[in-house]
Amino acid sequence: MKKIEQFQQFAPQERTFSERKNALIYTRVSTKEQADTNTSLETQKKHCVTYAKNNGYTVSAYFGGTHESAKSDDRKEFKRMLKYAKQSGSIGYIIVYSYDRFSRTGSSAAQITNELLQSGIQVKAVTQEVDTMSPSGKFQQNLFYMFSQFDNELRKDKTITAMSDLLRKGYWLWTPPLGYINKNKYQKAVDWNIEMTDDGKLLKKAFKWKASGVHSNAEIVGKLNKLGMKINDKRIHEIFKNPFYCGILVCKMLPGEVIEGRHPKLVSQEDFLKINSVESTHPKKHISGNSNLPLKQFAYCDNCKTPLTGFLVKQKGIYYYKCRTKGCSCTKSAEQLHTKFEKKLKRLQVDGKYNDIIKDVMIYTYDSVTNEIRDKEASIKKQITELQKKLDALEERYAIGEIEKDIYVKFSERFKSEVNSLQAEIQNPEISSSNLQKAIDKALMMSSKLHETWTSGDLEQKRQLQNLVFPSGIGYDKQTDRVQTKRVNSIFSAIPLLTKDLGKIKSGEPVDFNQFSARVTPTGFKPVTARAEIWCAIQLRHGAIFCFLA
Repeated sequence: MKKIEQFQQFAPQERTFSERKNALIYTRVSTKEQADTNTSLETQKKHCVTYAKNNGYTVSAYFGGTHESAKSDDRKEFKRMLKYAKQSGSIGYIIVYSYDRFSRTGSSAAQITNELLQSGIQVKAVTQEVDTMSPSGKFQQNLFYMFSQFDNELRKDKTITAMSDLLRKGYWLWTPPLGYINKNKYQKAVDWNIEMTDDGKLLKKAFKWKASGVHSNAEIVGKLNKLGMKINDKRIHEIFKNPFYCGILVCKMLPGEVIEGRHPKLVSQEDFLKINSVESTHPKKHISGNSNLPLKQFAYCDNCKTPLTGFLVKQKGIYYYKCRTKGCSCTKSAEQLHTKFEKKLKRLQVDGKYNDIIKDVMIYTYDSVTNEIRDKEASIKKQITELQKKLDALEERYAIGEIEKDIYVKFSERFKSEVNSLQAEIQNPEISSSNLQKAIDKALMMSSKLHETWTSGDLEQKRQLQNLVFPSGIGYDKQTDRVQTKRVNSIFSAIPLLTKDLGKIKSGEPVDFNQFSARVTPTGFKPVTARAEIWCAIQLRHGAIFCFLA
């Protein structure tokens, strides 16, 4: 029988960490101010280098040396150091001044340290020497991580309490919004000096313009741009909604609380409320253009596709439309072009005697088109209900101590995110039966007098009706002296088709809705995209006209 010692070659070898004498040094501070104003980084590095020398380690590289908060392990330098340590294959130690310099994430830090240990890398703290290879040493090391996390939580609680007290006293604790500057940025909050800037003086004017009810946001943006302030519609809208500008502090830290601030106001509280009042009247829209040339820029030369401009022959007192392209002779009397346009509108008008049957067809078509939308929304709402049940169950388990806080936070955020995503998929609420009836009634009424509505309207009414009926504008062909268009709004193109078919039906004969719905659907009501808007409401000055649109 062979001696058992001969099988020694097959036995796994014990992993030894003493073979790797190369080490990395990681230093950090939490904030930029600490990095700029004290010598902590140099002190940490000095002690780490001494520790490595005394233990016979060779320092291969230095990492950190900057400000990174250890509340999270998602740190640029920290991650770069870990990657280097694992990929090098020669690193045996990571040296830090103390374990809270390595991480303050508690169990997460312990997990990272254990993974490093499995790769043959030990984390050593200069000021907290423990035997990282023994069970008791590992336990002590993990305790240091847990204490660091606990210390973080205490600091956070104290900080939030102190910040809440300062906020309630009217002190703003963050960078002030556009129009303000903090003159004592690096002082305590009670010593901050928030003052109005030159931009603030311009915004003060903007609030006055808005409160007057004369100017729209777009006009205010234009005026500010001319004065040298670069701003857009979205930004000015956000500014008009921010109560900071009227001296009021609101923030997520104090939900539901409203506090009088200590900073200067750009607008009175009365004007701010007036601007943001639901009942406030909308500013009158400034209508630029000539009421004698409503088709200007709307009509285009059918030859070169250039929008037509207009001019007045003063001697004759006659307006003309003209193509701006050099060499193009497309010029037409405004009166004559208006007559042709009116004839175009008349051909789209519906005979009132067919209103009832057309109304039934439109309702039938609408119901057919929106079935899929309703089914999808029902499915989404069911999914939301199931997720809400999971959230409720999760909260109950957390409340009675069955699960830890980190597990609760992780899954509750995931469920809430899924609910938000599903809610975003729900389309606008369906039109109620009564609103649908009203919308169709208005559409049919409008379709029966397109010509009259256009000829009797002011410039803005004419333009809105033009864009509604002919979304792509109209082209004028000088050679054939004809007005034509690439696209007619589906409601106005479908109704005459239905009228034509209905005229052929003998009195009293039953109507097959499917037959007429087919006439409507291909040209209009059936969505040609995944999400077509079923209807919209346009409001013309001096009266609202709601149109049922595809």
